[in-house]
Amino acid sequence: MAAESIRVLVVDDSEFFAQMTAETLTEEHGMEAVAEHSGTAALSRLADGEFDCVVSDYEMPEMDGLSLLRAIREDDPTLPFILLTGRGDEETASAAIAAGVADYLLKLEVVEDKQYGRLANRIESVVGQDRTRRKFESLVENSPDGIAQVATDGTILSANRAMADRLGRDPDSLVGEHLTDVMDAEPAQRRVAAVRRAVETGETEELEDSVDGRHYQTQFVPVESHRQRDTVQLVERDVTERVARQRELERQNERLEEFASVVSHDLRNPLNVAQSAMELLERPDDETEADLLAKVDRSLTRMGEIIEDVLTLAREGRTVDDPQRVTVEALATDAWAWVETGDATLSVTTDATILADTKRAHDLFTNLFRNAVEHGSTSNRTQSDDATEHDDPVAVEVGSLPGGFYVEDDGVGIDASGDVFEMGESSGEGTGIGLAIVWQVARAHGWSVELAESERGGARFEFTGVEPAD
Repeated sequence: MAAESIRVLVVDDSEFFAQMTAETLTEEHGMEAVAEHSGTAALSRLADGEFDCVVSDYEMPEMDGLSLLRAIREDDPTLPFILLTGRGDEETASAAIAAGVADYLLKLEVVEDKQYGRLANRIESVVGQDRTRRKFESLVENSPDGIAQVATDGTILSANRAMADRLGRDPDSLVGEHLTDVMDAEPAQRRVAAVRRAVETGETEELEDSVDGRHYQTQFVPVESHRQRDTVQLVERDVTERVARQRELERQNERLEEFASVVSHDLRNPLNVAQSAMELLERPDDETEADLLAKVDRSLTRMGEIIEDVLTLAREGRTVDDPQRVTVEALATDAWAWVETGDATLSVTTDATILADTKRAHDLFTNLFRNAVEHGSTSNRTQSDDATEHDDPVAVEVGSLPGGFYVEDDGVGIDASGDVFEMGESSGEGTGIGLAIVWQVARAHGWSVELAESERGGARFEFTGVEPAD
């Protein structure tokens, strides 16, 4: 902690001692210290300006140090106060502690032994503790989580604004109330039981439950306290949205499981038949037939790979744990070669290198390209368009975005009235699987994907949160 930022008020009826102490703390220890020679003058000084600490003599005429402390506490219950006393007996120490001093020192040790460094260290220590406390209290007060100090019997000793709002009360009105007075009996009893377990074991207890249709995750943290009874810090977080997302994810996983069964039973069998027929075909008569057979064989092999990938994605929901360095251009051009693109064109305007699972990113691009070619060509436009325009091939572009990349085309676009990434959603006669796979692959990488409209009126898919390789 920076000593130069500390303002200290030194109070002593000895003008010489007060002034010398203030000057020493200022000149040798970087503090901003001022001196006053009576309790009354000290109170006036405190009323005019803010101080971080008060250092006061104990024995003073009219108002001694403890009387000054009590007067200060009426306006500021927490201002650090260090008492300098000429007595080292237990009675004086007990009185000082009971009055709430932050620390106390023997005055003779400071004056005769010139231990101003020791006094400065004590000031820095108590001010540092006070600032830490203030920061903590500010965090508690401004926290979106409901926080309360609760005694073992369930009595609320303090509560922040978030907790009060949650219970429909004012923070001050909650003090002294029992949890069963401000909550339904069942959730209140669960919390009281957790409070007791935390106090008994000395370990943090956790609880997840629902109250009035909201889901909460609550921690009960045992804390040391100067109160006469044991307490815990109750920290309650509203996790309703997280629970809703989890349930929605579970529903999506169930739908994916259904889809996986369809893929496994309805597609794998005819695929196996086709592959077996390929093996029985005689040697091709010419180069053209050989090329066609090779193309069919490659397509069948790729279909098998897609089935395996989709089954894995649907059934395991795995994330990408070991991504590799790969350029967006390499992913796009390789995927383009696997799609029946006809006269469609691809342009890649990015040289970005990202971290990705190349096999799964390949599926992402192939599904986007296939979607663009099959659903985005100008031949799908209305008959009111110019006849020569009906056969224009679609143009696809892949480029960079801040934190990611995009894939767009100049086709007819996509009707975004529904969730295009939902399994089964299709704008034509497609299966509605392709964009669902795109969304799944993006999520597995930790990317976000949004559908927009390109400048040329086609579909534009924007991927963000993409980790660059460098």
